[in-house]
Amino acid sequence: MLRCTTRCLASDIADQCIRVREASEFKQRGSIACIPCRRSKVKCDEGRPCLRCKRQHKEANCTYEDPEFIPSHMLALTQREDEAVDGRCLEAVHAPSDDTLPTSRPVRMQELQVERPIDFWIRSLSFDRPSLLREHMNSMGWPDRVLARHWEFGFSSKELMNIFVSLPPYLQQVTRRALHAVEIIMADKMEKKARAPQAKLLMESETASEHDLELERSLYRQQSFGVIKQHLHPSTGKRAHVYISDILCKIIGLHAEEALARIASRELSLITTEFNYLCYVMFGTWLYATSPGRPLKLYTRIRDLGSSGDTGCVVTRFVQQQEFDCHGRVRSMKTYMLPLDKEGLETSAEPPGSAAALFEKHMRGGKDYKTWMNDFESDMFAGETILGMQKSKQGMERLEALGRDLERMYHPFVEHAERILHREGQFNGMF
Repeated sequence: MLRCTTRCLASDIADQCIRVREASEFKQRGSIACIPCRRSKVKCDEGRPCLRCKRQHKEANCTYEDPEFIPSHMLALTQREDEAVDGRCLEAVHAPSDDTLPTSRPVRMQELQVERPIDFWIRSLSFDRPSLLREHMNSMGWPDRVLARHWEFGFSSKELMNIFVSLPPYLQQVTRRALHAVEIIMADKMEKKARAPQAKLLMESETASEHDLELERSLYRQQSFGVIKQHLHPSTGKRAHVYISDILCKIIGLHAEEALARIASRELSLITTEFNYLCYVMFGTWLYATSPGRPLKLYTRIRDLGSSGDTGCVVTRFVQQQEFDCHGRVRSMKTYMLPLDKEGLETSAEPPGSAAALFEKHMRGGKDYKTWMNDFESDMFAGETILGMQKSKQGMERLEALGRDLERMYHPFVEHAERILHREGQFNGMF
């Protein structure tokens, strides 16, 4: 073994001495066997063509490959670069998705955006980003607090906006007046409560504790129905936390990780038709305004987002329950979904003449179970979209019928809101 020169030792550059580098340099011996012999792992006489290829009459295949010699110090440099690349990729996984990669990297790698992953076993998620859709719809004149829980949940902003922006003039006027009336009444009640002296409770909190969330997970994990629980900040109505059960993930056809990721990004597609969602919003708002704390019960088709072509659906009994804090503000919304077959749907019908039966009639459009199921694909993408319904006589009749029933049901709220505005001197004939 060659030793380092005296001059290199004296200058403290022994590791760079040419003698040491040449002695330790890895010498790669190029393969001298032809390709067929090397693949067969047999000895080759190095002829061109070799004797073995001549015997097998494969002279045309007897070729040689001259490997490129790579010095050992270049191999070490390449390895260090690969380790550096791997380290930056790992940092990108744990960094915000807005970070960009260094410009010295190849263009293909610069365009790669790595998002923060969600734990595969997670079933709940907390949020802190505000809803841009809520601000946008509020600027367009739609009431904020009444519709906050719908804007805040995590459905696709574009799909939600299409429902309210596409309403025909008469139905849009009725819907706006109804929701604004409820908003005025809610604001009046909150103002009265704010003026009244209230004691600060020791255990008062705007967010659910981790212990409470873990108890919920343990309870809902054992149930045979689907559950979504949405926690809200009572003072602002913004979303704080959401839990989704495995059974509900099976109903909508998504793994919990994917469902939560879509909700977090506000990209979850609607799981029912636009017309059914509008009925759900208006009936739920009316019910919670008339009977706070009473559960909302509906029968609807839930879209299977995981099915091929997004054409599958499940008929479910949809039950939603509000939970309030100590000041009477909504702090969470619990939603249960129980799949039903034809017999289960027929035996669970709402009493005739009730508000629930009226909205069920609007949502089903007079169809029996089989027709209702078979028409889901056409209803989801055309027949029960707000714009699609305006293109047919039958669809316009359903929209107008819904508008008349909403005007009648919300009339007491409109009158009450007008009295509040008269009392405050703010009534100008419209709101």
